Amino acid sequence: MGNRTKIVLAFSAVSLVLIWLLVGGFDAEEMQYYISIKELQEHQTNYYDRGLRVKGKLVAGSHEPSATSLERTFKISEEGYELDVRYNGLPPDTFKDGAEVVVEGTFMPAGYFVAQTLMAKCPSKYESTEGYENIDQSVKESGTN
Repeated sequence: MGNRTKIVLAFSAVSLVLIWLLVGGFDAEEMQYYISIKELQEHQTNYYDRGLRVKGKLVAGSHEPSATSLERTFKISEEGYELDVRYNGLPPDTFKDGAEVVVEGTFMPAGYFVAQTLMAKCPSKYESTEGYENIDQSVKESGTN
């Protein structure tokens, strides 16, 4: 077998493996569709029993942990729309009133969202760095880095 034949066979084998991974890696039932709270509220029946990802801010005072289990309920809001969420597990440390929250799970016909995954980021960690320019300038002028 010549070198050219070996190269063609190797390339074909790698191509087939990549195609198999791409096709097999996309399971429609496992996909998470990102939608807004507004879209979910306006077209609820379109999203029952589908994997969804929804983002919003944690509504102040809405977080209610269970006294006897890891279950908790809370609300997230976006553009004046609110979504009731139920989650069973420990929330991240950054899960505080006003934090940006992303939930992944399923919207139920009863009108609430069951989250399997809960992510939150602390707003104070992502504040603007305005005012730091003056500090940088004073450091440059003093020659200290």
